[in-house]
Amino acid sequence: MRTGAAISVAAHVAALTAWLLLAGVHPFEPTTAEAITVDIVTPEEAPPLPKEPDYDFPKFDEKSNEQAAEKQAERESSQPAPEQPSKPASTPASNAKQDSRQAALQQQQQPAEPPKPAEQPQSQQQAQPQTPPSAQQQEVPTAAPDITSKFGMMFTLPDAGAAGDFDAKATAKANISNEDAAALRAHLKSCSVLPRSISPADNVSIILRVAFQRDGRLAAEPLLIEASASEKGPALMRSAMDALDRCQPYAMLPADRYDQWRMLDLRFSPKDFRGG
Repeated sequence: MRTGAAISVAAHVAALTAWLLLAGVHPFEPTTAEAITVDIVTPEEAPPLPKEPDYDFPKFDEKSNEQAAEKQAERESSQPAPEQPSKPASTPASNAKQDSRQAALQQQQQPAEPPKPAEQPQSQQQAQPQTPPSAQQQEVPTAAPDITSKFGMMFTLPDAGAAGDFDAKATAKANISNEDAAALRAHLKSCSVLPRSISPADNVSIILRVAFQRDGRLAAEPLLIEASASEKGPALMRSAMDALDRCQPYAMLPADRYDQWRMLDLRFSPKDFRGG
């Protein structure tokens, strides 16, 4: 069986080889590509390129605009002005009618004149006699000199209706002569010393109400009735009270006018102390 199979295979291979050779099929033979023919053209023989279209854009020039404006102005000036239509001449009859109408309207618009008032009798037209000026206007009293502005210290008395009341409001000025006021101030300044915490330029002041006896001594401790809003006010008040206590009695005050200085409101400021 093996010998028969080998013979069969050899016969088939020989038949296939013979068929391939006879049919002209070459499976392993390289195939050549077909050639492409190309025409070579030199630059001299090449046709010229097409030209680009020439676009004519308008150019905006200031000179051309000015020239165009000048030409337009010349054209307008050269044109004749339109003739105005002539107004028809008014006839004398129409003018007369218009004048008569205007006169009638003016007469209607004018108001009637009011009647004149009757003349008043001469007795009412007489002027009344002027009143003579009063005696108060003729005599102007001269003001008395103010000792408070001269000596820089307030001298006032309590209200007369509250005699003996130490807390009464001082409304009347004390009737003290300039010499007595100057002597009282000089005497107080000799006993007063400005505290170290207060400088002469400080804007601080107090008012003390002081009650005196007839011999010039203090009748009670001075009372503070007014003070400026300053933290240095208490120190100034203590120094002023010490000065009033040390300087008594005040013999320069006239005893015959005790009712006028028995209670005084005295103002103290840094300039009223030594060193101020």
